[in-house]
Amino acid sequence: MSQKNVDTVELSQLEPGEASKKLVTPQTLDVVKDVQLRLTAVLGQVSLTVAELFALTENSILSLDTLADEPVDLVLDNRVVARGALVIVDDNFGIQITEVITEA
Repeated sequence: MSQKNVDTVELSQLEPGEASKKLVTPQTLDVVKDVQLRLTAVLGQVSLTVAELFALTENSILSLDTLADEPVDLVLDNRVVARGALVIVDDNFGIQITEVITEA
């Protein structure tokens, strides 16, 4: 078995308030700015029994639990990060962001 060099580490005492300094700054965001994320737009939900699910056919209509004028949730990693209105851009659906969710 080879000999391993082990050193001790001395940790300095944190002063009050030091731990609450922000780690995210424009410079630290540069490291992750090119990371791809998948943002999901959630129009609404519907609950079905297994029998109702298997009874669905082409042209079946599911009524969602969201009203037509309610905002669409934008979800990132199971968290709502923004809300917006459903719009049409050329021939594609889009979301006009009306609210960005910020948590303290």
